[in-house]
Amino acid sequence: MLSRPDKNALRSMLESQVQEKLQHDPDAVTTYAAKPEPDRKPYTSKPTVQDKAFHKELDQMRADAEAGVIHRPKREPEDRGVSSLALDDYPNL
Repeated sequence: MLSRPDKNALRSMLESQVQEKLQHDPDAVTTYAAKPEPDRKPYTSKPTVQDKAFHKELDQMRADAEAGVIHRPKREPEDRGVSSLALDDYPNL
């Protein structure tokens, strides 16, 4: 039955092989500097559908302002003293 060498024997055998290789060829081992870890980018949230719609509307308003187009909001006619709600608006009440 074959006996296996222990860890210390393996270490010494590998170390002697490395030393022997380095004596014959000093450039056999190349060491490199450790690469720095990349910097983490700050968190930026993705724009929501509402954000996209808001910016689209702003761009449209700017384009209209440059073109000289004026949009006036539509208003319902005001009836002084008369309520705009009637019971007919709510039939199940």
